[in-house]
Amino acid sequence: MANIFSIGQSALTVAQAGVNTAGHNIANAATPGYNRQTVVQVAGQVGAQTTGNVGMGAQVAEVKRNYSSFLGSQLLSTQSQASQLEVQHGQIQQIDNMLADSSAGLAPALQDFFNTLQDVSTAPADATLRQSVLFSAESVTTRFKDMSRQLDEIDQGVNSQIESSVQQLNSAAQRLVGLNQAIVNAKGLPGGQPNDLLDQRDQVLRDLSKVVKISVSEQDDQVSVYIGNGQPLVADSASYQFKTQPSKTDSSRLEVVQDNGSGAVALSSQQQVGGALGGLLAFRDQTLAPAKNALGLVALGLASGINAQQLKGYDQTGAAGKPLFELPPVGVTASSSNQGVASLGAELGDISKLTTSDFTLRRSGDQYQLLRSSDQQVLKSSANVDEVLAASADQGFTLKLSGGLQAGDSFLIRPTAHAARDIGVALQDGRGIAAASSQPAAAGDSGNLRQMIGLQDAKTLNGGSSSVQSAYVQLVGRVGSQTRELQLTSQSASQINTQAETALQNASGVNLDEEATNLMRYQQAYQAAGKVMQMAQQLFSTVLDMGR
Repeated sequence: MANIFSIGQSALTVAQAGVNTAGHNIANAATPGYNRQTVVQVAGQVGAQTTGNVGMGAQVAEVKRNYSSFLGSQLLSTQSQASQLEVQHGQIQQIDNMLADSSAGLAPALQDFFNTLQDVSTAPADATLRQSVLFSAESVTTRFKDMSRQLDEIDQGVNSQIESSVQQLNSAAQRLVGLNQAIVNAKGLPGGQPNDLLDQRDQVLRDLSKVVKISVSEQDDQVSVYIGNGQPLVADSASYQFKTQPSKTDSSRLEVVQDNGSGAVALSSQQQVGGALGGLLAFRDQTLAPAKNALGLVALGLASGINAQQLKGYDQTGAAGKPLFELPPVGVTASSSNQGVASLGAELGDISKLTTSDFTLRRSGDQYQLLRSSDQQVLKSSANVDEVLAASADQGFTLKLSGGLQAGDSFLIRPTAHAARDIGVALQDGRGIAAASSQPAAAGDSGNLRQMIGLQDAKTLNGGSSSVQSAYVQLVGRVGSQTRELQLTSQSASQINTQAETALQNASGVNLDEEATNLMRYQQAYQAAGKVMQMAQQLFSTVLDMGR
């Protein structure tokens, strides 16, 4: 009697576990990261069989967590890629919209400026037309400044999002450490199966993969997480925090660094950072900074070309021409960690040799080096500092170093970065426009002004391959092309990520119809087990009655 009673009781226990598990699945069907759980039922193993092949009922071996580590790992990768491209596309659209705006773009202002020069060339004595040139010049510089301001605002927005991403990074790291410990503790208890904790940890990893690309390893029930070039974020019971700090050579530029005990290690777009943070770093380095520099190059091309032609002619008073535009200086910033007392001066040289890159002058050991920032190429390295300084002329600027440069010291050189922001109009009187080509000027002499007008199409930039106008058109086209490419690749990555999510959901997610069926099945099993126990009770009563 005891055997049949215990068999019925075990059946009730298993059925009850099935009902509880199905109910738990139904309750968490909409819980992010939840994986379906299944009761694993085996024949009873406790005690010995008493008669022939009669067993000992059933028991719950485990409540299995239906999770595919392969599909989960695949989703981490696709989410990181999709998140990075989505962020890059969203950011570059701001620049594309600004440049493509026909009313607020630069092209109309440039055309209007050269149109006013053309008007003066037909009537060089007309004071009103001369003054209109200065008004048009003010309009061009204002347009440059407005566009530069918008790019700076985008840059500030990137900084804000970088800070937010780092906060998410650190928060996830701390939570993973806590979950690691909770899982280890739970598994140390009898029958410990922390399925819900494992789900929570995997969800944190999925959320984290949207911020950065991660690699995950698991040992002794704890996960370790690495990002970038293998920099640790979580290792067993420890988290390694990241922080943001201003660049040593550009206070407006935030760097993401981690102190590994031997110094701060910065993340950069050269690494496989991935995720939203990687997208922000890549956008800033590969699109935003080059766009700022390209716009500055157009400003310098216009201003320097007009000024040079002004100096070749004579104004309405017969005096030699003076610069029409105020040319901004080459930006040079010493690293805040410099140990020496050196100072570096820079001046513009051959404008046609300027590019859209920044540069770094540094000393590494006994070698002085000129480094191009856009591709990290060392253009010149020598123990003779004068040789390195002279190499800058090939890049469109000249350098002059005063004082000693110590090992590890560096200077950031930005020939074009702030040109659009700082360009101005130097002339205040229209009579100062040097229209004439000779002195004293003959009546109607506008020979020098015609040369000035020709600068609109003269190929004075990018090694003599671009004019001021075409250099701006190339900037617009390049950003537009990048925007379109990112749109397509982002859509593709999003579709792949959706497919990965669907595959994981199909393998691990809750199907309410299936769970409803399970509930009915376990309900029937529960009722049948109750019948077994009822029969056992009746048999037991019959035996008692026989003994009376």
